[in-house]
Amino acid sequence: MFHRTLAGFLVRFIDGGDFHIDLACGHVTCTPVPEVSEDYALNLFTNQILPLLWTYDGTPVLHASCVVIDEKAYGFLGRSGRGKSTLAAAFARFGHAFLTDDGMVIETDGNGVKVRPYLASIRLLPDSCSALLGEESVDVDEDDDWAPKARIPASAMIPHAANAAPLAAIYLLDEPKSDCVTFAPLSVPAGVDALLQHSFLLDSHDKARVRTHFRSMVELAESCPMFALDYPRDFARIENTVAAIAAHARANATQRGN
Repeated sequence: MFHRTLAGFLVRFIDGGDFHIDLACGHVTCTPVPEVSEDYALNLFTNQILPLLWTYDGTPVLHASCVVIDEKAYGFLGRSGRGKSTLAAAFARFGHAFLTDDGMVIETDGNGVKVRPYLASIRLLPDSCSALLGEESVDVDEDDDWAPKARIPASAMIPHAANAAPLAAIYLLDEPKSDCVTFAPLSVPAGVDALLQHSFLLDSHDKARVRTHFRSMVELAESCPMFALDYPRDFARIENTVAAIAAHARANATQRGN
């Protein structure tokens, strides 16, 4: 829930807490609901509040993970629970560093569109931790309802990219249906719709900022190839899934002459 205040905004997560944003002072104050863990409140701040503020200041942020293949950035866009973090960890595990687990920060300059590195950690559910990193990597307090995911810091096993990379394509994660890895190109209108659904916007009543935000999503959809992606959610096949997506990414980059 979003509310305007004299100082700025109040963003309320019904089961998480209130974040009071003072725009003039540049302060954010969190008042969590009882029993919410510090890690959960920090996750709301880093993955929700900061992206909202960056977008408010003109830097678009997508609700997406992002990895680097051949020095190019590839984003995975989708709702919570669609597998963005698992894919980011899987790519990193099999040789492709991740730029971000969630909160894909878009930069545009004279050299095109780039993705900025963000947070050198990945939050994973216990089954993803076990499958990708081994049982010893799982460190989750099962009695803490607010911390179902473990925060895994970047390491030699799951490397984090230190530098921004040019954005080459975005994949929209579909509802899992297929028993194989499938790709379907998105039209520009479909791409704009997906980007708008999975981006951050703090003040939907600020017409000037809404126009700027909409224009940036249109320009991104026009300049960056987008594909609907479906794949089997089977950890036994995750390495093959990573290889199939990487092969598709490379083929598309070659076709575009990148």
